[in-house]
Amino acid sequence: MDQSEAARRRPRIFNTPFETGLRSVVILTGCFPEKLSLHRLVVFDHLIVHTSDIDGPLSIHPKDRSRAAEILVRRGLVRSGLALMQTRGLVTTSLTPSGFRFQAGEEAGSFVDLLATPYVEALKDRAEWLVSHVLPLTDEGLADLVRTRMHEWAPEFQIGEGPGA
Repeated sequence: MDQSEAARRRPRIFNTPFETGLRSVVILTGCFPEKLSLHRLVVFDHLIVHTSDIDGPLSIHPKDRSRAAEILVRRGLVRSGLALMQTRGLVTTSLTPSGFRFQAGEEAGSFVDLLATPYVEALKDRAEWLVSHVLPLTDEGLADLVRTRMHEWAPEFQIGEGPGA
């Protein structure tokens, strides 16, 4: 097996349901006991790594030209990541009058506490910042934030979404 074939066979960890699922668990743990819609989680997943977009802490991920494409695939990845983390009991889902909501599972806090890499520590810090600065926003306030601070990405964030989605 040559080197390029070995690289193709190696399991991916970046831009995968595992990566977004891990971020969702960190976000939901920081937000506990709040239950978040998929739409909020998609927005929060973007903001947790791009906090400087909204005058927050230094972003974890760099700005690059492919960010618009990144957002186009984010919803599916977040949904798949949530499903993966549900199989491990780290995320729970409930049906509310306004749609499905996601919450940190019973083991999520202990799991997140055990993660101590610099990347995860940065995620935890950004999640704490999001909880204090963005979580309190109403759905309309969050939509305004997306429109005013990331206007070029607003349509991608809002595809098929309404306040109850």
